[in-house]
Amino acid sequence: MFNPGNHILITGSHRSGTTWVGRTISQHSKVEYLHEPFNVDHPNPRLGLKLNIWFTHYESSDQKEYIRATFDKFLKANSFSYILNLSKPMDRRFINLLRYPNDLILKTLFRPRVLIKDPIALLSAGWLHEMYNLQVVCMIRNPLAFVGSLKKAGWDFRFENLLRQKELMQGCLASFAGEIEKLSDYRGDFIDRASLLWNVLHYCIAEYQKKYPSWLFIRYEDIAMNPIQEFEKIFHYLELEMNENIGHYIAKYTSDKNKTETEVTSYGPRDSKASLETWKTRLTSVECDRIDKATRDIAALFYEAE
Repeated sequence: MFNPGNHILITGSHRSGTTWVGRTISQHSKVEYLHEPFNVDHPNPRLGLKLNIWFTHYESSDQKEYIRATFDKFLKANSFSYILNLSKPMDRRFINLLRYPNDLILKTLFRPRVLIKDPIALLSAGWLHEMYNLQVVCMIRNPLAFVGSLKKAGWDFRFENLLRQKELMQGCLASFAGEIEKLSDYRGDFIDRASLLWNVLHYCIAEYQKKYPSWLFIRYEDIAMNPIQEFEKIFHYLELEMNENIGHYIAKYTSDKNKTETEVTSYGPRDSKASLETWKTRLTSVECDRIDKATRDIAALFYEAE
C-alpha cells in the first residue's frame, strides 16, 4: 500500500508526544518536518493554510475547497514547486541568503518526504490519509497524564469548535452530542471539559483503529518506557533507517539525566521514564477519581484495568 516515498502524518491527541516523535523522525536526512498546518492561532507559514476552527473535520468544514487546494499545491506539486515549498524562505539575514541555494540543491537531489506533525489535524486524519496516501503514526496517552498536562499548561477548550461542525456531530460524535452541548461555552469545570475532550479524541482514535489497520498506533507510555525499542518500530514502519546518530539523539533526549518537569510546555529533553509519573503531582486525588470515572469506558480500549 505504501512505498518509501510516501509522506508522513504524525497525529493523535495533543500532549501525547507527537512533537517528540515528529522531531525524532525528522532527524533522518530524508525527512522534512512540517509543524501543525491545522493550528488556528499559529498557521504554518510554509503551507499557508489559515483555518477558522480548531480540530477541523474536513467533511464538515466550510473551507473544504481551500483546504484541498492548499494541500494539493503542497503535496502534489511538480518537483521544482515541491522543493520551493519545502525550502525555507529567504529573509534579511545574510547567512540565510548563503544557505538558501545550497538548501535548494540538496532538496532537489534528495527529495525528502514531508512529515506533517499535527495533533490538531486528528479529525481530518482519515481524509488526509485517503487523499494523499500518507503513512500515519497515531499517538495515544492515558487520560490522567493528558488532563494533568493540560492543567499544567492552562490549556482549556471551547466545545463550540465541535458543535459548529454539523457532519461531525451527526456522525462520529453523535453519541457525545449531549455532553458536548452541556459543557459548551465553558460550562462545568476544567476537569469535566478536559476529560470529555480526552474521550472525544480517543473515541475517534479507536474508530480509526478499526477503519485503518495500516496505521501505526503508539501509546506515549510505551515509548517513554522503552524509547529505543519503540522508535525502532516506528522507523521500521516508515521504512527509514534508524542510524547511529538518531540513536544518540533519542538517548540524549530521553536520558534520566534530563529534567522531568520544566516551566515551559515546549519540546525539549526530558527524563522519559520519570515523565510517566508527572500527573501525580499535577492532579489531586479527587481529580484523579473524577477523571478515572469519566474516561473509564474509552480508556479500557487502550489500557488494561489495574
